[in-house]
Amino acid sequence: MANPWDRAAQGPAVGPTVASLAIAVLLMGTAVPREEQPKGSPRGREGGSCEGKDGCPARSEKVRRIRVLQDGARPRFSPGGDRVVYDAKGADGFYDVYLADAFGEKLRGLTDGRKGIGQRNNGNAVFSPDGEYVVFISEEERHLGDQFPWMADPGVGLFSNIWATNLSGTRFWKLTHIPIKIRLVDKTPAIGTVNPHFSPDGRRLYWTERYAAGGHHNWGRWRIKSARFVVGRGGPRLEGETVVFEPSRGNYVTSMGFLDRDHLLVAGNLDGQHEFAMDQYVLDLRTGTARPIQTTPFWEEGACIGPRGEQFVFMSNETSRYPLNFEDANWAAQPTEREYWLIDRSGRNKERLTYFNDSSAPEYLGTRVIVAACSISGDGAYLAGTLGVDHGNERKAQLELKLVMIEFKSPLR
Repeated sequence: MANPWDRAAQGPAVGPTVASLAIAVLLMGTAVPREEQPKGSPRGREGGSCEGKDGCPARSEKVRRIRVLQDGARPRFSPGGDRVVYDAKGADGFYDVYLADAFGEKLRGLTDGRKGIGQRNNGNAVFSPDGEYVVFISEEERHLGDQFPWMADPGVGLFSNIWATNLSGTRFWKLTHIPIKIRLVDKTPAIGTVNPHFSPDGRRLYWTERYAAGGHHNWGRWRIKSARFVVGRGGPRLEGETVVFEPSRGNYVTSMGFLDRDHLLVAGNLDGQHEFAMDQYVLDLRTGTARPIQTTPFWEEGACIGPRGEQFVFMSNETSRYPLNFEDANWAAQPTEREYWLIDRSGRNKERLTYFNDSSAPEYLGTRVIVAACSISGDGAYLAGTLGVDHGNERKAQLELKLVMIEFKSPLR
């Protein structure tokens, strides 16, 4: 793929209100997302900016350099590695889907102001394996709590259906049709849809669904679903929607992607642990059994998988100086630190990849940082990730979400 280091674009950032914590906790337990601050320039330990053409060096022997790109979150590479699709928050407080080249330069918005698609939150996008379509989640226009833009953040997916669009953002196809909760007293649960991705052969689409209440702080009950992805003369559609996996212990599971055609990498509390201490598992689609890769007291999720399925990168708060309060439903506003880690699918050879929160590291940004959803290029040479630069205080997080590009010295497997 092309070297994604030469150009950058900027986008707006707006902070959400915190007025309806009670509604959010009642709905799904994740409460209010961290407030976002005006844009700044993340700077390294010696005052050099990580946003420049050359980026920042890194402490890990596996990383050549790191560069912070424009505002955004949840980037995914195209099959050919020459495009990235991501979402970013606009001045209206809602996220939209954007297409960028491999250099990080925004090419066009796919949903912002477009006819044929809702103009609330759109995001969590992924390319179809043939590169002809972008599949994403889109918030319904009317639902309970719809006065709050953050209610259906693309990282949570409440009140959202799966849609598809072409690469010009001129045509849209609705792929799922979930029931939408309108009133607090109606019997419809607060259903959510998140993390769409394709099977290795491109024939099926997989996603995660919140289908009922339950769990700590009403986090919800979640399951993995799948359907055939069919492209006809009328465009894409889904056929044969089915539940692939529903936890028998615990209440939360989410799919991160395929390790091979028969095994999904998932995260969740499948051993009954607290959601804030979720682990990662290998789910065998043939038997429906999930094997833990490792068991820790930390929050480990947000993984992206190497091109051969032998390694994956994930986020963890293992080295955070700020322990999560498991009794506080509003986890998103709790200060924390996360770094990217690398591990084999067997659970061996675990090592830390980033040191954003270490003041002695070259990539130290001078403030508290988290990392989140990521994608690895098809050649294994680059990771496009989500970086949350925290401008809050010791009691409350205030994030500025940006895209980050990590170049490896040797390709991941």
